[in-house]
This record gives sequence, structure tokens and C-alpha cells, in this order.
Amino acid sequence: MITIPVAWMLNLVVVCLWLTDRPWRSWLSGVVLIAGVVLFGSRTFGWNQIKDLTGTGTQIKVFSYNVKTFDLNFGRDLNRYPSSPRFRRLANYVIHYDAPVKCFQEYYSKRTKPEYDFIKRFRQAGFIYSVILHPENVQSSGVAMGMAIFSIYPIVNSGREAFDLPNGLLWADVKIGNDTIRVINVHLHSMGIRIGKVLKKDEMSEVKHETRGILSALRTGFVERNLQVTKLQQYVKDSPHPVIITGDFNDTPYGVVYERMRRLLPNSFEEEGHGFGFTYNHMPNFIRIDHQFHDPRLPVLNFETINYVSDSDHYPIVGTYVVK
Repeated sequence: MITIPVAWMLNLVVVCLWLTDRPWRSWLSGVVLIAGVVLFGSRTFGWNQIKDLTGTGTQIKVFSYNVKTFDLNFGRDLNRYPSSPRFRRLANYVIHYDAPVKCFQEYYSKRTKPEYDFIKRFRQAGFIYSVILHPENVQSSGVAMGMAIFSIYPIVNSGREAFDLPNGLLWADVKIGNDTIRVINVHLHSMGIRIGKVLKKDEMSEVKHETRGILSALRTGFVERNLQVTKLQQYVKDSPHPVIITGDFNDTPYGVVYERMRRLLPNSFEEEGHGFGFTYNHMPNFIRIDHQFHDPRLPVLNFETINYVSDSDHYPIVGTYVVK
């Protein structure tokens, strides 16, 4: 699932090597390469051009970002220490980015410290409607962690379901003019990739131990995500309104979760994405695990991975849709 792009590159190298020596032997790797492009090419690379709105309808951008708790260090007293430059860049970016609906994973807010009170800061920026994964924590301790949806449009109905911390699912029925759409924000179980830790180990025994941990985490992740996506699909089927799904799926375009969602709804990157659209900002850097899927009644005009914003371990994604 993760190494398919690497396998393609190796087959391409093998084809080139055989062509210089024994061309007839290059056919097997060539067939594998062509089959991979035919089966998975649209999931891997986007050749699309940005579309303009034609006819009637309202454009709406849905912004999604795993912000990694805004780079906060919970091992220190947040009331005593100043925020980091990375935190300030990240906070200003997500607040001022021009999109009327914003969805966050690994979100954090602290009511007692103004700089970290993102519920209040978003409200002051015009996002007066919101859905939080654990609202009871906001009431009791003033702290919100996990996931959030913010909107400048009215949210007329909403719901939530927590999985394992900090994962879960939020949905908000957003009223745009006379129409209502349902935005679903998801964060599925982590992939458990810690390749950087493996590479830092000096002893082979330590490498083996860390590798076993990765394989175990991957297996657990496959099982948990498969169960969670079943719940997500039911939310889509039960929705009375056209749906846009966005978030951190922790699954590549070649995985089971992605395939199940793709059979239910079109993928926005495949329809209007550009380039490779990699969304993970740590090793391995060549994977796309943040996705958006949309109801065909909400056509997509453009889909972008904002890969020049690197203050989290993910890149933001944003889709532009038409509400007719």
C-alpha cells in the first residue's frame, strides 16, 4: 500500500537497464509498470486544470488540516512560556485562510489563555458557528482537543462520534442560501509509521524491535480503520443532504479504506487535483493520506494540496465546490 510508488520507480529503472542490454527482457517490468498506471494512475497524479464557475450556483471552499495540536508542548506550563514562532505562523495561517468552512484534526484550544483560545479567535474572525468533538471538556475545563469544524455559514444541525483518542467523526449541516449540505470531518486510526525512529537506531536489535512495532501498529490500524469507515459510510447513506467528506484518513489511495470510499463517492483529487498531491510532511514523504470525497450533486472545481505550508506533519488540503 505504501510502497507502490517505489515499486513503479524500480520497475522503470529495470526497464531502462534491460533496454540497453537485452531489450526483449524488459517486457515483464514494462507490463507491470503499464498495468500500475492504468489501474492506479488517476489516484496517484492529477493532470487537471482549474475550472471556473459557469451558470448559477455558489462556490464554497472546504479547508481541512491536521494541525498537530498547533505544535504545542504539553510538557510545559502554557501559562508561563511564550508560544513558538511555528505556533504563531500556524495559528495565523489557519485563522486567516480564505475559506468559509474549515475542518481540523488534532485540534487544540484552551479557554484560559487568549492566544490558545481558538474557539474565541475563530469567532472573532467571523466563524461564529462550530462543532467540537468533545464539547463537554470545553464546559468543564475550558480545553478542547481532537477535532473541530468552523463555519461562517449557519450550522443548523450537527453530530459527533469519538473513536479512540484523538480520532473521531464530526458532521455539520451547513445552510448556504436556501440549500443545506452536510460536511463530515473524519480522523481515522493512525497508520503507526515511525520510519524516522528506525533509521536513528544504531543496533540491529533495536532496528528489529522498532520494525516489529511498526508492523504491529500497521496491522492494528488496518483493522480499526476498516471498522471506522463502515460507520462513516452509514453516516453518508443516512444523510438527507449532499455530502462533502474531508479529513485525515491515514490511508493511501491504494488502501482498502480509500477503495471503499471511492466506490461510494467520487474523490476530489482524482477529479480536479494537480501533481502528486502528497499530504504527509514526514517520512515517508511520498504518500497522500488526507482526502476529500464529494456528492456528485456538489461538483468540484478545484482541489489543492497546500504543500508550501510545512508547520505541521501534514499539509492542508482544500476543495472548491459548487452548491447549485
